[in-house]
Amino acid sequence: MSRFDDRGYQFIPRNRFTPARILGQPIYTRKFHVGQSIYGTNQFCDFICYDPERWPDNLIIESKWQQSGGSVDEKYPYLVLNIQIQYQCPTILVLDGGGYKQGAERWIRTQVGHGNFRHVFNMVEFATWVNSGNL
Repeated sequence: MSRFDDRGYQFIPRNRFTPARILGQPIYTRKFHVGQSIYGTNQFCDFICYDPERWPDNLIIESKWQQSGGSVDEKYPYLVLNIQIQYQCPTILVLDGGGYKQGAERWIRTQVGHGNFRHVFNMVEFATWVNSGNL
């Protein structure tokens, strides 16, 4: 059971997500097409949810887990620019695993507030945010 299910959201296949908003109930899906990336390629988010009261314009949740060191965190600027410039609704990032460079986490947190980029959470912060009724 996911955090969405726990909060009363219903899973909808991604190809039915947009028309299902007419039902006026909380829904979510995975790997949803959100438009074009800054490179002009198709961009898909990890999760998108709709709640007529909390998230009437949708909420995108991107999640990045990096358990061991490597170059994955060097892709964070690409993600942030897509969120800030291309994404059309509020977006949060759940960043955890401890394998990313500490400077990468510090930098990405400074990007919040630009465009639709609203929050960066680790898993504990995200759970607290959800448990506080924000999802």
